[in-house]
Amino acid sequence: MTHSKVYDMIVVGAGISGLSLAYQVAQKGKQVLVLESDNRIGGCLNTHYHDKNDFWVEMGAHTFYASYTNLIALIQASGLEASIEPRAKVGMKVFTDRHEKIMSGVNKWELFTSAPKLFFSKRDGKTVKEYFGNIVGKKNYEKVFNRMFSAVIVQNADNFAAEFFLKRRKTKSKEHPKSFILQKGMQSFMNALAQSENVTVLTKQKVLSLRKENGVSLKTESGEEFTAKDIAFAVTPSVAGDLLTDVLPALGAKLNEYTTKNILSRTIVLPKEKLSFDPVSFIIPLQGACLSMVTRDVMEHEESRGFAFHFEEGKASAEEQEAVMAKMLGIDASKMGSSILANHRLPVLDLGHKQRILDIQKLAEQAGVYLTGNYFNGLSLEDCVERSTNECKRYLRNNS
Repeated sequence: MTHSKVYDMIVVGAGISGLSLAYQVAQKGKQVLVLESDNRIGGCLNTHYHDKNDFWVEMGAHTFYASYTNLIALIQASGLEASIEPRAKVGMKVFTDRHEKIMSGVNKWELFTSAPKLFFSKRDGKTVKEYFGNIVGKKNYEKVFNRMFSAVIVQNADNFAAEFFLKRRKTKSKEHPKSFILQKGMQSFMNALAQSENVTVLTKQKVLSLRKENGVSLKTESGEEFTAKDIAFAVTPSVAGDLLTDVLPALGAKLNEYTTKNILSRTIVLPKEKLSFDPVSFIIPLQGACLSMVTRDVMEHEESRGFAFHFEEGKASAEEQEAVMAKMLGIDASKMGSSILANHRLPVLDLGHKQRILDIQKLAEQAGVYLTGNYFNGLSLEDCVERSTNECKRYLRNNS
């Protein structure tokens, strides 16, 4: 079925990158269609709503920060300012065969003698292992900090480009909590952007092919065809690369250079009385296949506690994953109940990332297509929104 309406822009992908771009373009009076292959919107913002007692837990990204000024502006514009909730100040732990203090495994002397190197070390051209291993000490890095840093980016941090990891931000909102969540979870933010004026979102619309000539035309797996004056891709680089290979082969090839990691997230909700350990924001295992356990304890609930365990695909079977979960929770696996499974795909920003992005941006500008996602400025939510904001500005310049 060919749709007769011609949109100003079609955005492929309804994660935070795609929806923040669509929202900002639509605010300028443009008609924007967002096509999402999944049956839900949000991408790595993925809130599981427990159906029994109005409880929710994040299965993907889990925290906003006051330094996320571009993102905060969208929260305000979409009407969710009143929904901002400060994260409760609960501790962090590491896990060996038991819960321990976050710095319990760190050799303090090695850290003390290595830390001054922070003031004259440069990140450029170094991996996380090379840069931070020098600052915290090589033994500390191997024993503890590799696991801590891997938990932050939900993938092994060793070969990640240091200049795109834990980036320092110059901006910070003084009117908002240092770290915060939303009363109805991150999915509420995605819903607000999707429901805004001039934005149409269609799920279960996997794009199979596109034509680019005097505008763009896309065909989806459902047999439908959509047309627009402009096209933006807010999907993983490999998906964008495959779609662009036939029409823009050089750009498609550059996008396909990226390595991506598939992360399996298992989420469980339990009655509070089943658990014996104190509230905690997250727990990082210092060995094994689990990268991190992130909790909902930062927003207390009178009946339930929720936990999301993140595993890199292929590192452990489902049975092994559930055994790790039970051990970290301190309960019998047979009494844990079923978990909710989610998949999230993340790019690896290696040492070639900086030059690759320059090449991609040049090719995209020459071709008149728009690209956004977590593979440009970095993996954080603010990095995604910042990239979408910049692409919106470029679109408006080109259509002024």
